[in-house]
Amino acid sequence: MKLEKREITLNEFDSLKDIFYTEKCLLSEYVLAIAKAERKETRGELINISKEIAEVLCFVGDLMRGASIENE
Repeated sequence: MKLEKREITLNEFDSLKDIFYTEKCLLSEYVLAIAKAERKETRGELINISKEIAEVLCFVGDLMRGASIENE
């Protein structure tokens, strides 16, 4: 059986969707870590990092909305 080579390309929206999903999962894990953290300093640092991730998540979401409008 001969396998055909297919060119696989990702458009901008697909790439943004992958980034969005990854950041969303990462944020979820940080929230779980905050709940388990015992030290106040650790919780504070995790909260700061979570805020940064949430900002990236919102930024990527805005880019996705822009990319989906361009595709229509």
